[in-house]
Amino acid sequence: METLTTESKFSQLLCWCEENAVSDLHLQSNATPRIRHEGRLKKLDPQLCPGLDEPGLFQLLKEGFSTTIFQALQTQNELDLSFLHRQTRYRANFSKQQGTQSCSFRRVPSQEYNLADLRLPSSLADLVKEARGLILAAGPTGQGKSTTMRALIQSINETQALRIISIEDPIEYVFTALESQIEQREVGIDTEDFASGIRNAMRQDPDVIFVGEIRDRESIHAAMQASETGHLVLTTLHADSTAQAIARICELYPSDEQSNITGLLARNLKSVICQRLIPDKESRLIPCFESMRQDHGIEEALRSKNLTLLTGIIEAAIDQGMHSFDQYLQELLIADMITEETARNYAVNKHRLDLNLRGIETNTPILFTGTTSESL
Repeated sequence: METLTTESKFSQLLCWCEENAVSDLHLQSNATPRIRHEGRLKKLDPQLCPGLDEPGLFQLLKEGFSTTIFQALQTQNELDLSFLHRQTRYRANFSKQQGTQSCSFRRVPSQEYNLADLRLPSSLADLVKEARGLILAAGPTGQGKSTTMRALIQSINETQALRIISIEDPIEYVFTALESQIEQREVGIDTEDFASGIRNAMRQDPDVIFVGEIRDRESIHAAMQASETGHLVLTTLHADSTAQAIARICELYPSDEQSNITGLLARNLKSVICQRLIPDKESRLIPCFESMRQDHGIEEALRSKNLTLLTGIIEAAIDQGMHSFDQYLQELLIADMITEETARNYAVNKHRLDLNLRGIETNTPILFTGTTSESL
């Protein structure tokens, strides 16, 4: 792995980012540098780093990176890599925009978050007590689904003696093995692609396989095979809802194979978490999510590919650990964690929320199952 030169202006800039809990640094030629802090994009103080022209940006990068990497970013339009700065791992992307250089750097912290740290109910840990099957986290880009999945892996790591193999592109969090044994493999460095990584992992005596993201038919097929043969597989997918996530998987297959894939999903899909981040009363981001768990009604809806039934089944099964996005949104409102305005802005069914706000009632608490308000 590339190791960044510490005696450089770029190293000094990264040190400041680390000291101030900055997650992302974005640099562009002839533009004000930006950072992402607590989920929000902000301009970087010019005293720390002024806007740089093309030669100035290249000089900043040249001082920090090896000759091999610097030559590659000069000759390639796009380049992904990971590097080490002191004791901190970074994910870097170099690209061109309007013919000029652009680059983004994301700090990769060691995995220390658990469900309580992320203000998620501890009942989610029940999902990873399954011996086999597929657990899917869905959501738009940047909405915390990967972080939630890694918190579930951390839950396994802290409580179960299992062998966990991850296939990621790139590795975003580095785990410290506790009760479990963990191997983290990066696409392009340790394995050719997701599908190859999953197939090889199955020969390495895993109990749990984490796949950073499902991107194509080959990777979902390999993940299905792994879950079908007795492994617990966790992965993520870009989708706005449970129904959309399942539809996108099905769309990867031709029409004459649809019944086969829906049958595999009905047998192996244990849970879907569909997540978004919304602001709490202190303007901090908090997860709000839909949760689907396997039961007879879900299985039948998947086999018949009648995905329009899923939301109704989910909303009717709170006592089985399922709930819709709007149901969880209402629980956050009841717990005084979000404002009524936030609830109205983010509700999927705004009219129904308005009716419920006249007198909200729930049969089974969602938020505080196995937790206390102080831990959320």
